[in-house]
Amino acid sequence: MAVKITDTCKPEALDAVLQGLETRDLEQFTSCCPDTARIVQLGEGHFAGRLLDLNFPGISFCLAWCNQTIEKEIDLHNDTLTFSMCVDSRRPDLSYNGVTKAKDWVLLQSGGDRRVLISPAESTQLTVKVSKRIFRELTDALPEIADWLNGEVARGEFLKTTFFANRLKDVCCVALEASQLPGSVERRQAFGNSFLASLATGLTFEWLSKQAFFTYQKPRALEFYQAVRHALLAHDGETEILSSREFSRLGSRRSIEKAFAELINMGPAKYARIVRLNNSRRKLHDKAYADTSIGDIAAEEGFWDWSRFTTYYRKQFGELPSETRSKCAFPVAASDTLAA
Repeated sequence: MAVKITDTCKPEALDAVLQGLETRDLEQFTSCCPDTARIVQLGEGHFAGRLLDLNFPGISFCLAWCNQTIEKEIDLHNDTLTFSMCVDSRRPDLSYNGVTKAKDWVLLQSGGDRRVLISPAESTQLTVKVSKRIFRELTDALPEIADWLNGEVARGEFLKTTFFANRLKDVCCVALEASQLPGSVERRQAFGNSFLASLATGLTFEWLSKQAFFTYQKPRALEFYQAVRHALLAHDGETEILSSREFSRLGSRRSIEKAFAELINMGPAKYARIVRLNNSRRKLHDKAYADTSIGDIAAEEGFWDWSRFTTYYRKQFGELPSETRSKCAFPVAASDTLAA
């Protein structure tokens, strides 16, 4: 079975699909987002997101939109290649981790460890995950592609590739149509094989026309950001680490502040506070903390001043912590009633 692609899929077609989906809050979005270990809402205010996940044997497609800047920590399987691009007709730039490129750029990543992606607010992102083993077999006619997939891609690269970027959108549109058709397991397998073959062919054609892809390396700011972020999370977001010797080994304070401002428009101290606020929100939705008061949860995350905590929380999420907890299915801790 062959997938025939005639006209290039317009971004408006994928936008329209998302516009018709149910709007989800932060918790619903996180729980439905495939392979995401952790999402931090970096922007302030209410969260609204829409997400569509399509799965076929060997390949999957995810369309996602949200109104806030978010940080996603993604745990990818070893045998996975991930292609990401922006398909928003109103915002045609791909933007991840402080790198912004035009719509003919694709972010390619390989599995094996956790990746951190910062995606901008109000953007529609398409993520296509494929089996590295099957994809490598389909491109086996060019050993240099297989070597490249096993080597350079391990770090994550931005690829300037107009033809392949269009092919990703085209195949996603065909997959959307195919997902509406009734069929057996064998038929879905056939669809998956055809989608994989179409993408592998597109990548091969692009490679042959250029002999190689032009890639954009990670900015230096991202290295600072990732190192400091790791140190902060390892110390539960305690900002005392910012003045320690361990922190000073990561780079100069000015360089680190500049890197955070460039990537997420805030300093490391504010980032640490936002991480702790997101941790608090997760605990408010966790049934294991049903008998723990909001005040105790706040204290666990280093917020000892109740008034300041509620002010920070409301500014970050657009609601009071008591409002967050009231939406949960489990009973509210008795001490919360007094605190409210």
